[in-house]
Amino acid sequence: MSEKIWTALQRTSSADLKRRVTVVHALLTDTPRVTVAGAERFAHHNGHGDSAVWYFTADGRILLITQWHKSELNTYGDHDEADEDFAVQESYFDGVPADLVALVRNQPETTESFNISTRLDGSIHSATSVFWFDRVRWRVADGLVEHCRRKNVDLYAESGLCCIGSCLLGEEFTPERYFAHHRCADDLDGVEGRGAMDAIRAAFASVAPHAGPIRRSERCEEVLSD
Repeated sequence: MSEKIWTALQRTSSADLKRRVTVVHALLTDTPRVTVAGAERFAHHNGHGDSAVWYFTADGRILLITQWHKSELNTYGDHDEADEDFAVQESYFDGVPADLVALVRNQPETTESFNISTRLDGSIHSATSVFWFDRVRWRVADGLVEHCRRKNVDLYAESGLCCIGSCLLGEEFTPERYFAHHRCADDLDGVEGRGAMDAIRAAFASVAPHAGPIRRSERCEEVLSD
């Protein structure tokens, strides 16, 4: 599944990707959209320790980090020494341009991003995968590739790309398909289902045909997470 998502990500245009990410952010997170060092930040989480965070820079690059709590690549709490935790996590970002890494270094924690810190108060956002778009193609961070090679870890199986499943990459992205993806029809009664569908349609309408301002509907808070 993760390799399928990775392939679909590479085939998705930046404009379409941003539209999808904007809709999902509006429906699946309480965190406001913000700008970090000139990059637009979008995020979403499922309430169980799994999240995806996207940074879209003004020059057309994109940084994507995911956090999947079941992954072998999850460094949070793996070691006895805080500095060792930090060193392993930081190494995942090797090969990523410094200005993109700065977007997740020494930044405040959010619902979707928690920090791994050194004893000297340096920090970096925890991530089980690090991907970036250089304006031409998507890349996997060299450090993550090297770590998986040394530890004999299946990068795609353990990356947490499943955390961006709500973007429905490689699939039709419509309110109806989104509704079905989250199994709302099985979980809600008629009134709740109509309310959720109205909220989903409103989110899609707010960003079509391009990613623009959007307001999150509180009616989606409980029913639209994976």
